[in-house]
Amino acid sequence: MLVSILCPDPHFKKRHHKRRVVQKTLVDNIISHLVPGGKVFLQSDVLDVALHMRSQFDGESEALQHIDELDLSVTCDSDGWLLDNPLGIRSEREIHAEFEGAKIYRRLYQKRT
Repeated sequence: MLVSILCPDPHFKKRHHKRRVVQKTLVDNIISHLVPGGKVFLQSDVLDVALHMRSQFDGESEALQHIDELDLSVTCDSDGWLLDNPLGIRSEREIHAEFEGAKIYRRLYQKRT
């Protein structure tokens, strides 16, 4: 099982942050329905959004592990972002952002067994 959240709306204004897709309730629901060994893939071209998603999922370390803890062949930058898209298929937003020279921030988690 794989859950992917790709380039969600950034809602830049602080008063609109409550509208961001990744909130505690969503994270809890994903974890409760994810089978052991199931994965969650996060991706954004906006660092603030990527950091927000990362903080939500990193806060669930009892249930989830970052993939680089499980697979030493996975390459990450010095900040822990995946260097390559593990799905092998790039989204339209990802293609456009990379064409424009933007960095893509990716995290992949696996539910503990």
